[in-house]
Amino acid sequence: MNKKILVIDDEDDILDFVERVLKDAGFVVYKAKDAKQGLTVLQTEKIDLILLDIMLPEMDGWQVMQMLKSEERLKKIPVAMLTARVDAYDKIIGLKEGAVDYICKPFTADDLLKRINDIFLYIEKNNL
Repeated sequence: MNKKILVIDDEDDILDFVERVLKDAGFVVYKAKDAKQGLTVLQTEKIDLILLDIMLPEMDGWQVMQMLKSEERLKKIPVAMLTARVDAYDKIIGLKEGAVDYICKPFTADDLLKRINDIFLYIEKNNL
């Protein structure tokens, strides 16, 4: 079964690039331009990984992360931050809030795929 990945980012070019890279690698991809669209996808689909931008309209990535971690049905979905915020402080906060990885923009297709495959490998090895 192909893994399902939800990408929440307000930049169309990032959404399109990530979708193309992940689909070419065999993943099923869902896109959302904001938290509301992302949460709507989560109501109907069983998602295996969320790629989450921090700087989103209306509700930022930190608020989305807190919401996900507070809901029993959603809290076990791994979340990787996918963001232009490169400060060490932001990385520490992201990981402290429960992110499994912190991927900084810009990134290459190869780097993105390696990081995602590493996340799934870790989950599989540790029966998470």
